[in-house]
Amino acid sequence: MEELKQDYSVYVFEHELEGYSLVKRWLWLLLRSTFIIVMFYRLATHKNPLIKLFSIPLYKVIRIVSGVQIPRAAKIGKGLFLPHFGNIVLNKKAQYGDDLTIYHGVTVGAKGGASNDAGVPTIGNKVRLSAGAVVLGDVSIGNNVTVGAGAVVVKDVPEHAVAVGNPARILIREPKPLNQSIDSAD
Repeated sequence: MEELKQDYSVYVFEHELEGYSLVKRWLWLLLRSTFIIVMFYRLATHKNPLIKLFSIPLYKVIRIVSGVQIPRAAKIGKGLFLPHFGNIVLNKKAQYGDDLTIYHGVTVGAKGGASNDAGVPTIGNKVRLSAGAVVLGDVSIGNNVTVGAGAVVVKDVPEHAVAVGNPARILIREPKPLNQSIDSAD
């Protein structure tokens, strides 16, 4: 349940609901956002078999209606945020870190077929997968990475990078220290 608490915190922060009462927050999150998808994903993967039993059928319906295909076997860290509904497909064997943001139209998959997942992606912490991004094969996406809209990632992406294009290319590698002056830039 720790993951669900962190997911809740992310949604409250992103939707600026801190000033609302607890009841109003929950109503807003359940009726007007994708939090219901994340919540039922967490409940359908809960350790308690009774919670699982009641949430799996609802989660299946939610997956069909929303167009968000997150298999129960997928291991996703805490802080999952889905800003929009629709057309999100995640591979169940891929590794997903904490504080992951996934926009609509994202596909994370393996090269091969569904039965031959030869290589699956590993996605680090604090990663943003923008609208229409595709991550395929045995690739590693480092921490603090943004994959741009429509990018197709088929090679590793280092930490603190932005990947754009088809095939994806790296725009920014390492952030410069805040105390470095402009004159001393490389």
